[in-house]
Amino acid sequence: MPPKKRLSLSRNSREAKRMRNVRSQESAEERAHRLNSMRVSASTSRANESSPETEMPLAADRARRATLRASQSSSQRELRLTIDQEQRVLSREAALSRVSSSRNLYVHVPDGSTFNIVYPEALP
Repeated sequence: MPPKKRLSLSRNSREAKRMRNVRSQESAEERAHRLNSMRVSASTSRANESSPETEMPLAADRARRATLRASQSSSQRELRLTIDQEQRVLSREAALSRVSSSRNLYVHVPDGSTFNIVYPEALP
């Protein structure tokens, strides 16, 4: 699938709306069956990948990250690590929250700023 254009990143397609509606109407057994079949499909896909197919993208990513980190100053590294830690905390907060709507999901961070973040996994 080609990457989405910047303007359409937050838009929902007709197909996405239709699938969301279908998922909202399914029973618990249907949901469990759908999720299980997705797990089986993903594991089958991973099992069918050859070692070079798996290793090449990982090696390219490692090389890219190593190059970026080698060119960072210590202050840039500290900033990156701080941001990474904040994102992990925010992700955990969102995943553990009991929010019924994406409009109600806010996380307050220590410096007083507020992030309005939405993680689909956190919503029912």
